[in-house]
Amino acid sequence: MATKETVIESNEVVTEKEAPKKKTVKKKKQINRNQLVSCFNVTNGSLKYISKKTGLETVWSAYGDEEYIEVSELLTMKSSQPKFLTEPWIFIDDEEVVQYLGLSKVYEHIIPIDEVEEFFNLSATNAKENLPKLPRGMKELIADKARKGVESREFNNLQLLKLLEKELHLDILSLAD
Repeated sequence: MATKETVIESNEVVTEKEAPKKKTVKKKKQINRNQLVSCFNVTNGSLKYISKKTGLETVWSAYGDEEYIEVSELLTMKSSQPKFLTEPWIFIDDEEVVQYLGLSKVYEHIIPIDEVEEFFNLSATNAKENLPKLPRGMKELIADKARKGVESREFNNLQLLKLLEKELHLDILSLAD
């Protein structure tokens, strides 16, 4: 306990004890566990989740597909198959639920689903700054999209291709031949 000295006119010193400071505990915002949340596939293919708790199957056929999942099921997913959320393979489109699940750090560097194509318009310098921060699943998505873009001849930014090859350990320039 901290002490505080008080000087009284008669030059006597009296010591008073201060009340201990209470720590403020930040309470986790409560979320309705039955609430349905929009979740998007952020892999470059189909994705299937089978609940360990209920056996419920959720299937996303392709990149960008949307399915609704209850918060309680996302909690189950987090404990039984966390890669869906930490790589991430799905994008939860609700900021409060992301915070509730403790995924804020992961989501700091995720490219929103409607901005993934814009990554390929970045300069090599900007891409080099952003690429190391991306979660593994986002890097895999960028790599797959780069391969497909080179094969279809839609993507030809040579500096960015060289950067992606180096940083993501790809062999995509050979696909341009």
